[in-house]
Amino acid sequence: MKETIVFVHGMCHGSWCWEEQFVPYFEKLGYNCITFNLPGHETEGSTRRISYSLSDYVQALRNEVENLNEPPIIIGHSMGGMIVQHFLRTGSCKKAVLVSSVPPSGVLLASLRVIFHYPRVIPYLLLRNLLGAFKKYPHLMLNKAILIERYAHRMCAESFRAYLGLLIPISQPSSTPILVLGGSKDGLITVREFASTANYYKAKLTIIEGGSHDLMLDEDYEKSAQAIEKWI
Repeated sequence: MKETIVFVHGMCHGSWCWEEQFVPYFEKLGYNCITFNLPGHETEGSTRRISYSLSDYVQALRNEVENLNEPPIIIGHSMGGMIVQHFLRTGSCKKAVLVSSVPPSGVLLASLRVIFHYPRVIPYLLLRNLLGAFKKYPHLMLNKAILIERYAHRMCAESFRAYLGLLIPISQPSSTPILVLGGSKDGLITVREFASTANYYKAKLTIIEGGSHDLMLDEDYEKSAQAIEKWI
């Protein structure tokens, strides 16, 4: 058995997003894979309003890591990438992979960019309904109609408190070995922001040509999985 990988999902997602393709891929390679649902994300497609802080999510990751006999490799997607960055301020792991991650500078620029290009998200934000915004514009995460049909309905309500926590920048970089992985067709985070994240952590940067925000759910997810496995 190789190392243990802990997967941290992002906003409006759940452990299911890893279990579709990434977990079978890495288990076949011999890795012990651990997925978990952040608080309030246990039910796919749930529209029930939840209210958790980003710190609550970081603690959920910390709980998973503390149950292990040795430090794992941690892979975090989108908001999950920011959760990993906060975790590394006090916790430790062998290596970390930030997939389509919120940059250490926070999510403000990405939010303003979405509002500028898609002003109809504003009513959803005023109602603190992040799930509604993503259902209105699912292509922000998934870049093909077949993927939207397959996965968009599985997304669940997100805590607006946690979103507000994403606006706060990371105050100091981690020395943990980090891979920054992003898609060239990401609808939320730009390639320039991925490069900025890599520069901040002095990390390796890999851009998947044509990749969406949800790289682990793309039809050619193997490109992302192979890039991670090669770096590990």
